[in-house]
Amino acid sequence: MDNAEIAIEKESHSNIDPSYSLRISTDGTVEFKGTANVKNVGKHTLKISQDLVEEIVDRFNMIYFFSLKDKYLAPAGPGSQETKTVISVRVNDKFKRIEYSKNGRAPHSLDSLVSQVEKITKIDQFLQSQ
Repeated sequence: MDNAEIAIEKESHSNIDPSYSLRISTDGTVEFKGTANVKNVGKHTLKISQDLVEEIVDRFNMIYFFSLKDKYLAPAGPGSQETKTVISVRVNDKFKRIEYSKNGRAPHSLDSLVSQVEKITKIDQFLQSQ
């Protein structure tokens, strides 16, 4: 794997789910920015091994991330409390961006993948227990 960049952004409109952005670079740099409903609001930088970056990329490949739809969003009604998640992945010359919400009928594997990435990168230490 020559070049990989993974970004996850969660935007919550409730007082429960966390709002944050996460960026993982090929070299293992993990940039976390918590904005709401997190233990530590603000920017934090961590480092993981390149082997873990490859493991994360492998997990994206296992769920056929690049062949999923681009959007799984529920219709937004007035006062919607839906948390929207945006995942973008660039591996070498392949790029994919997916937007989804909890009631948007997204594959369960997307939420599971986000949870796995939170644990592998150790950003779960900045999130509130859910």
